[in-house]
Amino acid sequence: MADKLFSIRNYFFLGSYQSCIGEALKFQSKNEEEKQEKDVYLYRAYIAQGQAFIPLKEIPATTKSADLAAVRRYAEFRNNPAAKKKILAEIQEDVASKNIKSEIAAVLAATILNESNLSEDAFRAVSRFDGLEARASKVFTLIKMNKRKLAIGEVKKMNQIDEDATLSQLANALVTSFGAAGKVKDALYIYSEMADKYGRTTDLEMHQAVVSVLTQDYAAAEELLEAALERDSKDADVLINSLVAAQLNDKDDEVVERLISQLKHEHPNHPWVIDYTNKEDEFDRIVV
Repeated sequence: MADKLFSIRNYFFLGSYQSCIGEALKFQSKNEEEKQEKDVYLYRAYIAQGQAFIPLKEIPATTKSADLAAVRRYAEFRNNPAAKKKILAEIQEDVASKNIKSEIAAVLAATILNESNLSEDAFRAVSRFDGLEARASKVFTLIKMNKRKLAIGEVKKMNQIDEDATLSQLANALVTSFGAAGKVKDALYIYSEMADKYGRTTDLEMHQAVVSVLTQDYAAAEELLEAALERDSKDADVLINSLVAAQLNDKDDEVVERLISQLKHEHPNHPWVIDYTNKEDEFDRIVV
């Protein structure tokens, strides 16, 4: 039986958010579960594009769908800095009481917790769920926690479910990127094959650039990041990695300062920007 939602999900996993939105807006079905799943990825794509106000406007606060409620909470977390502390407390309580009702809700809870540098809580959020997206979230979280061996174990389980799935391939590439030096280039091959198969995306080019940095091919990293910025000039992760590449390629200080200024302007609530600003303030206090 054909998977009607494959393209929508796949575009989302690859970071091709506008394509995901385009496919979702064309999608038609009489099946309520399919329509709801379509909405989940549609609204997550809007959030990823910095348009969290759309799901906040369109998903009722009283929705009975655990998945859509989780999407709405994530949209509020991204859209309303004043609500972050309250949302974090709610999620931590849900994790502690094992009150997360669906895999999507668990993945989004882990996303919020990871963005808040609470990786142990993030892992607990998805620990009870065994689908590919939950396992991919576990892999990302374990790598963030510097627990690569455990991440490899999760990747093996993903491969047993479907080794050709996009999420399995991306998880394989991620753990390979942070493996033995001689194997790191294998991750580049995986990302390149996916780009050839599904088309280049901002996310794929950024991950290729990260691997290029790890293999000390700084010129290739810069070229890939320039291509990624042409696709999305405001992507926070691409801007941060562009800043790193600029420093590694001995670019003028003006280039680095311009990227920092753009990050501060476009993403004032991003964890990297908050950390950088706090360090700037601390330095200023020491100097004074």
